Amino acid sequence: MKKRKKILLIALVVLIAVLVVPIPSGSYKDGGTREFTALTYKIVRWNAMVNADYTYSGTKIYSFPHNFRDYSALLAEALAAEGRDSSGRLIAERTRRDVEYTDPYIDTAALTPEEHDMDIDLYITSIYKNCFFGEAVIPLPNEYKVNCVLPEDYCVGDKVHVTLTNAYYDQKNFRMEGDAAAVTVSDFELDPNMDYKPVIYLYPETPTDVTVQLALDGQLTCTYPAYRNGWQVTAAPDGTLTDSDGQTYNYLYWEGLTDADYDFSAGFCVKGSDTAAFLETALARLGLTRREANEFIVYWLPQMQENPYNVIAFQSDAYADAAKLSVSPSPDTLIRVFMAWHAADAPVEIAPQSLSAPTRSGFTVVEWGGTQTHAN
Repeated sequence: MKKRKKILLIALVVLIAVLVVPIPSGSYKDGGTREFTALTYKIVRWNAMVNADYTYSGTKIYSFPHNFRDYSALLAEALAAEGRDSSGRLIAERTRRDVEYTDPYIDTAALTPEEHDMDIDLYITSIYKNCFFGEAVIPLPNEYKVNCVLPEDYCVGDKVHVTLTNAYYDQKNFRMEGDAAAVTVSDFELDPNMDYKPVIYLYPETPTDVTVQLALDGQLTCTYPAYRNGWQVTAAPDGTLTDSDGQTYNYLYWEGLTDADYDFSAGFCVKGSDTAAFLETALARLGLTRREANEFIVYWLPQMQENPYNVIAFQSDAYADAAKLSVSPSPDTLIRVFMAWHAADAPVEIAPQSLSAPTRSGFTVVEWGGTQTHAN
């Protein structure tokens, strides 16, 4: 009888421990979020880097049954409670139809207006009484200010086709401003044959004059600074690039159209909600620094995180053959990270891909980019 009571007592203690004692149950490479779970509640110590400028932090306790909700649902709820969307931006600050935007945006006196009207497809990022702002559907570094009274049926996040007239382009600050001749709903989709936003960083050991040339099996569609049979810059050890006019840049930017056949024989199938954490780990293994990985993720994540799944394959030979890079003087370390990916509605079986990178030493050149492809 005593033995039975002892067993029951032990079982009761174990049950109470399971119900009320939290144990570590998860950690995320989103900046350092950690979970501690018991059967009846969960503690989350948030440190989620939602974008380059905003990290959601703090400790939250979620009682039953909310303790069984997944990471993405809890984070979305937390952001919504702070008036932010899934990318961390304040919704109230981006929809202010009763406020006129009066801050100086572009110094038009120092610029020449574009000769022709311009057509561009934008995602609306903020709305004011007298204008709205957007970012290009085709990934570009530019921000756009469109002067008009936007109809009430358009909202932040909508995709629109805009005809700009009297447009000015500030190349130094990646800004364009113009008057809207027309705004309509856009059905534009990214071209699966386009290589988007490869950027090239140069890190010499001492200030060095560097020439970079790109032989693309296809057509360059956008470069910055302008590609004139190559780029000639002076590179500093911290990565700052200076051209012959004294203009400085963080990196060399290009995009282009190619018929490269990208390799999906190995890769990864990742839930959309897990994409940020996956990329944190994968890019570190591929040799990107925290800053480089941050810029990669902030650029690609908005296009991937809402998909049910993403099939991702980092390219080597297929990309290197399609976009041959020549750097003089020759770098001691070359790291090229190029991600081909497509969305999927259900899990896809794919052989796991091995990821590695050379150790950085001496003059180091780093490039990253990506393309969205069609599912096979």
